Amino acid sequence: MSEIDALVQRTTSYVTMVADRVARFAGKVLVISAGICGLSFYLGIEALSGGIETVWIVLGIVFGVIAIGGPLVALWRAGSARRHLSDIQREVRALAEQGIDPTNTVVDTVVVGDPVADPTAGSAIVLSRQFNSYSLGPGGVQQSPHLAEATRSLAAFPFQILVTIGITTVFAFLGFIFLIALAL
Repeated sequence: MSEIDALVQRTTSYVTMVADRVARFAGKVLVISAGICGLSFYLGIEALSGGIETVWIVLGIVFGVIAIGGPLVALWRAGSARRHLSDIQREVRALAEQGIDPTNTVVDTVVVGDPVADPTAGSAIVLSRQFNSYSLGPGGVQQSPHLAEATRSLAAFPFQILVTIGITTVFAFLGFIFLIALAL
């Protein structure tokens, strides 16, 4: 197996692994968020009356769609990365063939213990890591739309989930308040 084949295999297996993890986590967040938002929305409708009930319905629908839409979009994007895996393989191969001569890079890190804070830490440890980097020709990643889209979609996942978790937390708090209001 050539270096390029190994690079293509590592890259696509990594994209697959990340897409699978994103899909599993987004599915779990989707179920929990939909349950909490739906129950809170229903409790709000039951607990409120008059004009504030209308405001709750409008705000509940808007923020509920945002909270539930985040994991749905993440699931769609992770599935898109999986669906275009053969295109991503071709693009990675083309990028690797442009920069056919890899540059071998070695990173040395020296860790020294502080003998004042810890009398037993008077030694140094050298940690070395080695990796290959490929230089890209003109156009580079711009000529790889599927790889760029997969990277963007998987990198946007944490923000989508944080927004969903934030809104769902607010819904859970309001649901608790509405439950207390219904009990009184």
